[in-house]
Amino acid sequence: MFTMHRLQPLLFQPVPSETAYPLTELMQEVRAGYFPEIDADVEVRIAASGPLAWIAPSFMGENGHLVVFHPVLNHPETPIEVLRFICKHELTHIVRPGRVIAGYYESHPDEFWEHEAEVGPERFAVWHWVWGNLRGCLRETDAGLRVARRWRTLQPRWRRPYMPSLPFKGERWDIVCPGDGGQLRLPPSWVVPPHPMKRHRRPRRLRT
Repeated sequence: MFTMHRLQPLLFQPVPSETAYPLTELMQEVRAGYFPEIDADVEVRIAASGPLAWIAPSFMGENGHLVVFHPVLNHPETPIEVLRFICKHELTHIVRPGRVIAGYYESHPDEFWEHEAEVGPERFAVWHWVWGNLRGCLRETDAGLRVARRWRTLQPRWRRPYMPSLPFKGERWDIVCPGDGGQLRLPPSWVVPPHPMKRHRRPRRLRT
């Protein structure tokens, strides 16, 4: 868990976005287009603090949420489609929050994954890109997927495009790539394992 003391500097940190599209603007675009029910401010920060991204709901007050991106994503060659999907994932935590299941707190209950699938059918393509480009920086831990502390030396010198040559077999382009590719859909079999739906953080046992 991130403590309030540790997060406090993020309240004042500017967002030096090096991506092709400013992260703050992208987050607002996603919130307005896919999460109109979120009537609150969503602040974006960048900090090397473990996951590829994470959210602190209501951290900026009752009507203000904080989303933090790892700097490994803050790169001009990170595709906008990947960043947009990560925005969707983090905002889904607000509309489908975690809950207690059989005495454990599950941050990604089934309804979370169902909603993510509705707003982000491109998730398989995104995970294909993430594992194809950032595999060397990622580590599986008891707390879930994390970015290695030595990510600066482990990250690739260049990053492959979001839409590499894929083994299409006569599928209609408008079905596989609706929105001119912005929502590229890949079947699970094309994703570097493990399946993104299986990436559950180990549940946290509640103290009694």
